[in-house]
Amino acid sequence: MIGNNHYSIWGIKDSGEDITPEILDILNNANSFIVVGGYNFTFKTAGYTFFSILLTKVRQGIPVLMIIPPNLTGYHNNQPAIINFCLTNGIALILNGNNHSKWLMTENDLYYGSSNFTDTSWRQRVEVITIHRHRHIFGNWKRRTLLDFRLFIQREIAKIHRRPTMTVIPGLIANTIATWNNINPLIQRLNPSIEKVISSLKNYNQVELLLNNVIEDWFQVYDPDNFKVVYDLNFKILDSVAHLCEYAYINIFNETIEKKEISDKQIINSYNEYHSNFQSLIKSSIATLEESNRQFRRDVNFQMFEKNLDLINEVESRIKTSDNY
Repeated sequence: MIGNNHYSIWGIKDSGEDITPEILDILNNANSFIVVGGYNFTFKTAGYTFFSILLTKVRQGIPVLMIIPPNLTGYHNNQPAIINFCLTNGIALILNGNNHSKWLMTENDLYYGSSNFTDTSWRQRVEVITIHRHRHIFGNWKRRTLLDFRLFIQREIAKIHRRPTMTVIPGLIANTIATWNNINPLIQRLNPSIEKVISSLKNYNQVELLLNNVIEDWFQVYDPDNFKVVYDLNFKILDSVAHLCEYAYINIFNETIEKKEISDKQIINSYNEYHSNFQSLIKSSIATLEESNRQFRRDVNFQMFEKNLDLINEVESRIKTSDNY
């Protein structure tokens, strides 16, 4: 990487080059607010230190806001743990299903780049990195760059305030079941023509967005037990669709495959088995949710979500009064 660490550094972080001290230094230098826009996090090794510093800052009265997606596809989906950790430890949280950005901003410093907030990314992976110590830099570039991040935060906060809140559990359940039913026809079975498979692949992003919306709705009436039931069911559906689409992309259709039909019986049967499992999962998830409805708490308590809103608003207030903009 190039630049002056006292002001800004940027460029390619090579494998084995360690930016952990720089990332943690940004947190330690914060005195007014911390905003983390991230995709993937870990509680391990350096990630443990990262969250420990966040907790220390919260205890010092410095508001912390994290903007993360509700789900991560893959076996190690630790977003539920992150969500619960933040809400139970006074860290403000915004769920954004489209968020894939990685950045960290305080009143003094700004990091943005390709690196996730994980030990592997900070120490081992090749990443694109910019660390901008704007407490030492003046001028139009600084103001315009920081304003871009500031406006994004304000848009996210505005969305939270505009998002309708379903105040009763039965309404959320009905909406969730309707969403799951609406997803069913978007993922189609393979017949000799692969057009339905192509359509299913094209629909993946829409399916992911719909499932993320389910979690964002339930997040507003956050109750750990209720949330976990819905989250687990919803994630299994997303994971099932992800595996089906991954199999289809590798074996049936992608940029390098020009066939219009698939004659390989093993591929057909394997894909359709994924599809059958997906449909069965939709059906069983709906049945489980309907059964869980009898045990779900009906006395919706908005206290935790309202506390979260207060923290979010405090971050926005601190950003507006910061003299670095």
